[in-house]
Amino acid sequence: MKSIKIERTIGFSLVFLVVLLAFLGVYGSNVVFIKTLIGIGFGYALLRGSFGFAGMSNRACRTGSTSLLRMMMLTVFIASLIIAAFLLSGKFAISLWVRPISFGLVIGGVMFGIGAAFSSCCATGTLCDLPASFTKALITLIFFGLGVIIGKPFMETELATSSLFSTVDRSGVYIPDIFGGGVFGIMMGVAITGLLALGVYVLAYRIEKKNLGKVDPVVIKEEVTLYDRLFKQQWRPMTTALVIAGLFGLLYVVSGAGWGASTIHGKWVGSILVSLGMSAETVGYTLPEGGLFADAGSMQNVGIIIGAALSFLLAGGFTQAFKQGLKIKPLEALLFITGGLLMGVGSRLALGCNVGAFFTPVANFSLSGWLFLGFLLLGGFLGNRVFKWYYKTIIK
Repeated sequence: MKSIKIERTIGFSLVFLVVLLAFLGVYGSNVVFIKTLIGIGFGYALLRGSFGFAGMSNRACRTGSTSLLRMMMLTVFIASLIIAAFLLSGKFAISLWVRPISFGLVIGGVMFGIGAAFSSCCATGTLCDLPASFTKALITLIFFGLGVIIGKPFMETELATSSLFSTVDRSGVYIPDIFGGGVFGIMMGVAITGLLALGVYVLAYRIEKKNLGKVDPVVIKEEVTLYDRLFKQQWRPMTTALVIAGLFGLLYVVSGAGWGASTIHGKWVGSILVSLGMSAETVGYTLPEGGLFADAGSMQNVGIIIGAALSFLLAGGFTQAFKQGLKIKPLEALLFITGGLLMGVGSRLALGCNVGAFFTPVANFSLSGWLFLGFLLLGGFLGNRVFKWYYKTIIK
């Protein structure tokens, strides 16, 4: 009990420190500070809701449960409603992420799915895993960043930028354009997004019911104390969906842009390589002159790490989880290295990762996001088959 109280105290102190740094003027701007808070919210919600992008395929392939994929469909639809409200109001300057439907999207999606299976995490999942699976997450993060740097040249080639299909003045398919744009186009964009989300939801439900004989509901264990209900008990799916979608909408209010994560991994690793003597031109990705606290994207990712740590600290389980996460088998490292590299390079080919090529584009009514999801799931299926074989025959 003493250790639990210490962890809780550290957790609340960490929140106080984040706010204190703002008063001390450490953050490069108010936007950096707010995006740090949004990142903390993301990290905390992802852990409290047992929510993760890599788990859409990994959980289905390893346990037969499609609950996470179905929860994702609910979340992304709510996010699309928020974006539609912003567009219809005309009061927000929004940068829509309409990605090309390219061969790079196909290849990158499959690569990213395989990598996410190998490392059992994704771009945001790597950050969330640092408190509980430190060694695995750190190896994946480093090689994810290297993959981003290695794959950067692909982003400027026709393989990634040339769209096979496009709508008016777009390098991709913006669903509202198909219906003439304007208010009607946006409403149809919401309708199509909802129908696609519902279709995936129903298909996932039927697959799970066929495989398991029933669809297991999320079990919410009733706790005794109010503290446990506030800081320890797993969130219900609707709560998780509303919080993540709400934070996603807040990103647009603050910065006018969506949720991305993978480029920051390249910046972090690139800055380390520059400090070791490589030229910034060769590396391609580095932190701005002001460093970590001047880069809003970096601090948002740092916030995700803090939020994930808070989830464990406030629940009193950080120490135990961290100790368990330090241990890996030597041959597992090879799997995590490969997974990180595949995700990094794949994110450059697809011009984004799980949040940058799937979540944000889908919520922005870009058809590319749905196609990326399909190839991500295909890659996840293939990657999990290799994953199971590797553990069964190589690691044992």
